Amino acid sequence: ESISEEYQIYKMTVNDGVEISSSYVIKDENEKLVRHNNMSFFPTLEDAQQALSEIVHQRFEEQSQ
Repeated sequence: ESISEEYQIYKMTVNDGVEISSSYVIKDENEKLVRHNNMSFFPTLEDAQQALSEIVHQRFEEQSQ
């Protein structure tokens, strides 16, 4: 199983009664939010994909040591 298959990106829409906003989150295989660079919510899909790429790269390097 590859490391990248352990994570999923989800779009979250929040309606606070005044404004509807969307952001993206990364969850692990246990459905827990993953933090990267002190962030759990990413403003764009591209930001979330970049963060996930960095997470997978870091995990790959840790496993190869």
